Amino acid sequence: SILNSRRSIGIHGYMLVYSIASKQSFEMVKIIQSKALNHLVGSASKVYGIGADHSISTESSLGPDKEGKALQQEWNCAWIETSARHNENVTKAFELMIAEVEKARNP
Repeated sequence: SILNSRRSIGIHGYMLVYSIASKQSFEMVKIIQSKALNHLVGSASKVYGIGADHSISTESSLGPDKEGKALQQEWNCAWIETSARHNENVTKAFELMIAEVEKARNP
C-alpha cells in the first residue's frame, strides 16, 4: 500500500506537493489524496494543503495553475505556490497547514 498505517500514527494531516511543470505530478497528487482518504476513514486526519512547486520552470504546463486552485476548492484546503529552490513560501506552506490543523482541532 502507498500508505502504511504503522507509519501514520499521530498524523493530523497531509500536505501534497506537485510540480506545476508536470501534468503527471499533478495527476499523482489526486491519486495520493484518494488513497489517503481511504486510509484515513474514521480518522481526524485529512489533506490540509496543496503545494505547487515552481522551482523547475517559470512556465507552467498546467497554465497559471487554475487546476491547483480548483482542487483547493474541491478539497476545501489551503493552497500555496512554493519554490524550494528559491526558498519561496516554503515556511508559509507549513504555517498554513498548521493553521488548518489547529482550526480543525479547535473550531
